[in-house]
Amino acid sequence: MVMSDEKRQPVGGKSRVTVVSLLFLWCLDLGLSAWQGVAHAAGGEQPVGVVKEESITEGVKAVIEDTKALVISPLTMDRYDVLKLGGAMAVVGGMFAADRPIKDLVQRNSTSKGREVADKFNTWGSPGTLLGLNAGVIAIGVASESYGASSKLKDTGLVSFEAEGFAIVATSALKLATGRARPETNQGTTHFRPLTGLNGSFASTHASASFAVATVFAERYEGMGWIAYPLAFAISASRVYTDKHFSSDVVAGALIGYGLGHFLNKRHSDDPTDWQIRPMAMERGTGGGIMIGKQF
Repeated sequence: MVMSDEKRQPVGGKSRVTVVSLLFLWCLDLGLSAWQGVAHAAGGEQPVGVVKEESITEGVKAVIEDTKALVISPLTMDRYDVLKLGGAMAVVGGMFAADRPIKDLVQRNSTSKGREVADKFNTWGSPGTLLGLNAGVIAIGVASESYGASSKLKDTGLVSFEAEGFAIVATSALKLATGRARPETNQGTTHFRPLTGLNGSFASTHASASFAVATVFAERYEGMGWIAYPLAFAISASRVYTDKHFSSDVVAGALIGYGLGHFLNKRHSDDPTDWQIRPMAMERGTGGGIMIGKQF
């Protein structure tokens, strides 16, 4: 079935919005990490706005440290890690083989009411919405910490924010590398055009981002997994229900998100002083701000 340009236009429009959103979110993630290094280089004494140029270098190092740890992680895998990775790849491969029958089954039994509900989950699980969630958690955590509460909520929001950023970049790279056609274009399950843009179907950014966030919260708060994981699953399933992704796309995205959330959670959970955010006053009563820092 050949779709007209008129019907394909909205998809292209969404592609442009997605590209801008992804770049915006990743820049925010880089900026946050840079601020952490800047604050640390300032020794926790100076306001971020008046630190020296050398502090910017520390900010760049903060970004590089997490990225480097992630890139070299395959070199440090043990036999158990290799088995887990192989199992994950086998699951994605199995889902790929089942993409067509699952798509046909879901679309044959979909209803207008079901699509209405699925669209809401699509919105709730969008990268922008999750960014807002993380920002809100960080803000509440900073406020509560200033009244004597622990830094746990703030730290969780920061790690969740970073995990989401890495998940977005990882799935965007896969979209660009594979260029898989979305199911709604009716080009089949094996239509791939690499390096044709960031609106490809494999893998699902909604799934990777939602599972990255869910994993961070689930591992840091006892019982939270009973809420976070079902929500992430519903968000991922909604992408299949609305014909935006194949089942293998969302499974791959979910595994990527879970892996990144777990990796960064573990990396930042050993030292309770790893992330530093606190209100501070400027010199001579000229104003105030927030100090963001990170210890290595």
